[in-house]
Amino acid sequence: MAALQKIRSKGALLVGVLGLALFAFIAEEFFRSIETTSAMDRAQVGEVYGAKLSIQDFQQMVEDQSELTKFQLRMQGQDGTLNDEQTEQIREQVWQQFVQQQVIQHECDKLGLYVTDAEVQEALRQGSAQSLQMMAALFGNPQTGHFDLAQLQAFLKDYKKTIAQAQQAGQAEQVEQIQSIKKIWDFTEKQLRDELLAQKYNVLFAMGYISNPIAAKMSFDERNVQYTADVVALPYTAIADKDIQVTDADLKAAYDQYKENFYLSQPTRDLKLLDINVVASAEDRAELTKKVADFEQKLREGGDVANIVRTANSNVLYSDVALSKKAFSTIPDVAANLDSMAVGSVKATYYNAQDNTINTLKLVSKTTAPDSILYRQIAAIADTPEARKAQADSILNALNGGAAFADLAKRYGQRSDSVWITSSQFEGFGMPDESAKYINTLYTTAPNTATVLATDQGAVVIQVLDRKNMVEKYNVAIVKCTLNFSSKTYENELSKINRFLAQNKDAASIEKNAAKAGYMLADIPGYTPLQNLIPVRIGGAQARDCARWIFDEAKAGDVSRLYECGRANDHLLLVIVKATNDDKYLAWDNPQVKEFLTNVVMQQKKAEKAMALAKNVKSIADMQKLKGAVTGTLSNISFSSYPTLAGVNVLEPALAATICKTPVGKVSKVKQGAGAIYLVKVNTKANTAEKFDAATEQQSAAQMVGQRSFQSTFNYLMLHDSKMVDRRYEF
Repeated sequence: MAALQKIRSKGALLVGVLGLALFAFIAEEFFRSIETTSAMDRAQVGEVYGAKLSIQDFQQMVEDQSELTKFQLRMQGQDGTLNDEQTEQIREQVWQQFVQQQVIQHECDKLGLYVTDAEVQEALRQGSAQSLQMMAALFGNPQTGHFDLAQLQAFLKDYKKTIAQAQQAGQAEQVEQIQSIKKIWDFTEKQLRDELLAQKYNVLFAMGYISNPIAAKMSFDERNVQYTADVVALPYTAIADKDIQVTDADLKAAYDQYKENFYLSQPTRDLKLLDINVVASAEDRAELTKKVADFEQKLREGGDVANIVRTANSNVLYSDVALSKKAFSTIPDVAANLDSMAVGSVKATYYNAQDNTINTLKLVSKTTAPDSILYRQIAAIADTPEARKAQADSILNALNGGAAFADLAKRYGQRSDSVWITSSQFEGFGMPDESAKYINTLYTTAPNTATVLATDQGAVVIQVLDRKNMVEKYNVAIVKCTLNFSSKTYENELSKINRFLAQNKDAASIEKNAAKAGYMLADIPGYTPLQNLIPVRIGGAQARDCARWIFDEAKAGDVSRLYECGRANDHLLLVIVKATNDDKYLAWDNPQVKEFLTNVVMQQKKAEKAMALAKNVKSIADMQKLKGAVTGTLSNISFSSYPTLAGVNVLEPALAATICKTPVGKVSKVKQGAGAIYLVKVNTKANTAEKFDAATEQQSAAQMVGQRSFQSTFNYLMLHDSKMVDRRYEF
């Protein structure tokens, strides 16, 4: 009882303690949730209309698009590898596709537009959608070359079975190829749905615009009624800049007029960039040249070419198979030497500036082989290499004994279809030995005969049915080594820039003394997250750190630390932030805005001065007397054209309008244009041979207006309405 009484006497204290404990628990969960949310936000590449794109999803989309691009390259006869520039282009393409898809999806959701499964099936049946065009190479009708839904359906139906058979036969490369095709199709199917939705929105938008016979006739006449005229102009360049005074009041007035030109959909920064691209020294070049020359000598001595190329760490891997000229299209310096070399000869060591490499090569052999081969195969499915070889020999014996190929294929659970394979589908550098043996077997097997190819990976009976387009092919061993800078060269450049920065620690000093020290500062006005220029152009983790610093930390006047970056760690980068622009509009006194406004006001005042000089002009002769006037004759001018007069060299729609509104034989009044004032005398007026078709012209006019309106609306939605956030610079 005493204990209970004591607890009661301390009730208020206990309530307070429990309250604090409960508050601490809630606060801990609150801050943990904030931490989690913050971490999730940091993992976002960007967002559009609130739809966030995570770095994981973005990278997957880039990977999917890369697979499709590699496939396209292989179909064009290239090796299917992507360089840094192509990879960055794909990153940009994926981002733009995401933005476009989200904007259109947002608008379609409001309108109740969506794509049904039936519409997708109809698009597949027709096969004309843009996203299906590349799929024709995989699932095309042999007769038409167009996408064939039946081919796709057969592939999807047998996909798991085909994978299992290839795995059982030990054909790992074939499994990878089949999985890659499936992955490409899955990506294409999503693209097809996005394409169909965009088409729906575009068509609905365009249907909101119509024309009428009167507007159609005006549009037709604007193109097809043409004039010739004598023109005299007084260019604004004839008036000296020193004779024009531009005040801040003039600039502010022009700023109000052109303010929408300076709208910012994203914050921007005005930068000065000091970017040192470290390159190999003369000593580095001499050392690599000597190394490649040693491999040249080994090639001349007749060593194992595969081992020599591998030991040299050549950029181009060796394949013991003859390749067509197309295969060498990505290495043009090698392709240029092939026809001038004799079999067994070795090219003397040389430097190629296009890819910054030191090279030598040996033409191992040259042969005439088919560019296209029609064949079919049956893979042995026994458990061990020996059993598979025996099984393949048995199948070959049965074929040679008169058994039907289709019956044998069916017995082993395989298809008997024949397939055309072309050089562009299989040629490449560094292919595995098994693949090279496979290709060489196809090359050397005569039409209407079969043979067995057995390797450690499996055994297969190959029957060649036809061979077409015999072309010259080359087996070449290539030593191609990139000329990189040495660590000594890099340290010398690093020491040099560090000495300069030790003596010049602020922005003003760096700008003043950079040129004297041999450094160039590049101006980058209006740098935005959307440009993504520094991470893309320079590359490397520290380049992304630099971009983060620019937008997340730096203030006007700040100088960055020296970043060691580049995809090959070959850039030393310093950034000066001249101005930060975080408002909705650039200010009138922003350097780039001020330069634009100064030019505008200068042109306006020169136009006023020119018009004053021409106030008493009544004829062509009067206009020609003005100092600096130029004369010319213009032909085939219509209302819709953008003529330019030699000596002015500015596109002038106002000049076209003046010519078309002046009667034949008459002289116009003096008219103000973009680059000059003009006086015209119209000599002739004539119609073209084109016949007016009211229905066609109305449809064309409506489509043109609809397309322009769609593009303008889409741009407005993207830049002003979508609340787009682009943080790619962080990744």
